[in-house]
Amino acid sequence: MAFDKTIVPYPKIIANQLSIEYDSQAKSLTSNSKIARKVLSYPNYQNDMVLVSWTSTTRSEFRTEHGWTATNLSTYQPGSGFEEHWYQGPGQWEYTGVSTALKEMVLVQSFLQSRDIPYVFLFDNNEVLHSRLYQEPDAYIGGIISSIDQSKIATFEGQGFVPWCEAQGYSRVHGNHFNTPAHEHAANVISAHFRSGVANS
Repeated sequence: MAFDKTIVPYPKIIANQLSIEYDSQAKSLTSNSKIARKVLSYPNYQNDMVLVSWTSTTRSEFRTEHGWTATNLSTYQPGSGFEEHWYQGPGQWEYTGVSTALKEMVLVQSFLQSRDIPYVFLFDNNEVLHSRLYQEPDAYIGGIISSIDQSKIATFEGQGFVPWCEAQGYSRVHGNHFNTPAHEHAANVISAHFRSGVANS
């Protein structure tokens, strides 16, 4: 997600703790497919460490004659043509979003590992982590999950960032963002994963 500039996000706090430069590529309402595309398209990896925060499974991105087109279940308008057909078809099923997110994770993992770039995967929400498909996968999704290096996944005490903040009772400010104390606490919860990544780079 894109952050309010008055809030210090936990990735920046962790970067400061590790004395490394912070460069956020986060944008509001980004899909997991776009996250993967941005990681693979980033032009200038130089001794970097990558934090990927996977997001809502109900967002999608497609390449059309007009360029990259994003769609979001929570914001699309009925009668919007392709978006309406997508969300009345494949986009309405949990399987589509969860399997897509997991495939993007494998793709990004493969890309980063092939270039010896240290990374950590996080989740913004619980849509993948707590889904029945993740907990009790079929053979296909199970095969995808088994391809993901679980040691590179960090959680906020078993949850994604947003539900963890809610469970901790942190306040939202300026709309939909959690305050800086929430991010400071989050950084402390998961910072060991990042220190390990730096040590192993």
